[in-house]
Amino acid sequence: MELLSTGIQVLDEALGGGLLEDSNLLIVYDRYSKGWALAFEILKNRIALGDFGVIIDSVLPFSALAMELKAVNFDVEAEGKGGNLAIVDLFSSFYGVEYSQGFIYTSNMDPGTFLPKYERVYRRLLGERIGDRRPVGIDVTIDGLAFLLGTENFISTFQRLMAEKERARITERRKRPLNIFLLNKGRASEKLVSWVSLYSQYVIEFVSPDAPFEERMVIRKSPLPDFNPLKSQYRFRILGGRVVLMPL
Repeated sequence: MELLSTGIQVLDEALGGGLLEDSNLLIVYDRYSKGWALAFEILKNRIALGDFGVIIDSVLPFSALAMELKAVNFDVEAEGKGGNLAIVDLFSSFYGVEYSQGFIYTSNMDPGTFLPKYERVYRRLLGERIGDRRPVGIDVTIDGLAFLLGTENFISTFQRLMAEKERARITERRKRPLNIFLLNKGRASEKLVSWVSLYSQYVIEFVSPDAPFEERMVIRKSPLPDFNPLKSQYRFRILGGRVVLMPL
């Protein structure tokens, strides 16, 4: 498997070299954390390298999502119109909101029909926009989708999606994706966190701020042999809309 850069040198080194293609990265944070911004810094860097961004949004309407991301210098509308990104808008799909922007994908969904409709939307997205580029997906957020589907139903659905991912790896000949899962532990059960951690090759957790505007980032898990758990803690902050990491 190819080893891919996050575009953040200090993070690549901390992970043991980068992110394996076809891997899952789980980012866990709490209610006031800006740790979710790390995912969009990685996505921004991967888009610059030619990958295609896929935001799977289950928590915010598009206008609110766009405002949140502008705070970290990620212009989701510009990237979408530029052909670099698409949104699978589950929030709007469940609540019947439609958009004119072609890069926002919706479908009439409910818990009982979620999986087949989601798979149809994603297959359509592959054909219409992704093509031969590598998809880099961000789930915004795992806890949000668990709320829409119910935790037990979500865990079952998530397992089936992992099986489909494995089947695609075996049968399809296209660039393998990166998947980033955002999970606010303040809105999630321990059971949900445990299951998603199991299916994630990388786990990064953000701990409550030690100082104003600064958080502690801990790399809990990496599959790479050069990963050193003794060098896995960093100070994390957002400066000028950009992620800054400093070793503890």
